[in-house]
Amino acid sequence: MKKLLFAAIICICVTTLKSQITFVPGYIVNEKGDTLKGEVKFNPKKEQDNHNKVYFKDAQGLQKNYKPNKIKAYGFDKSHYVAMDIGGEEKYYKAIARGEISLYKMIFEEVKMNESSFVADYFLIKKGDKKMTDVKPNKFKKQLGEMMSGAAGYVSDYEDSKVLDEAKAAEVINKYNNR
Repeated sequence: MKKLLFAAIICICVTTLKSQITFVPGYIVNEKGDTLKGEVKFNPKKEQDNHNKVYFKDAQGLQKNYKPNKIKAYGFDKSHYVAMDIGGEEKYYKAIARGEISLYKMIFEEVKMNESSFVADYFLIKKGDKKMTDVKPNKFKKQLGEMMSGAAGYVSDYEDSKVLDEAKAAEVINKYNNR
């Protein structure tokens, strides 16, 4: 009976671990700009790991991990990550909206009073600019309006709050980019 119970516990643990970390269909964009299709390792419980490196399995089954200084971008499902150097440190930034104006997201670990939590930081960049704008959630509407000079009517669809509404921000930026 003890052996059966032990075996059942092991099966549950293995199944749980496998369901968390999995390979999903995806791609990488190498330094030459070529897109290679394969599978990307994804752990939904540790989204912050997606910003540091990517595990990629090519069509032949060869698995390799890539840091941001080795490839330009990668993606899976509807998530796209772009390698960028901000402040001398290369990371993968999640693209929330892309076009003339792009919105990127970075998740990092923050420690306050010995408590660890994960925080999202957002960045805006206008095509042709080399500098990203660090988004202040309660001033996002103003920051976006400055970038959309001459077409600020799009910005009126966004309501400022203390927390950035990622979906609404992407909707407003995509409307502007597709005008």
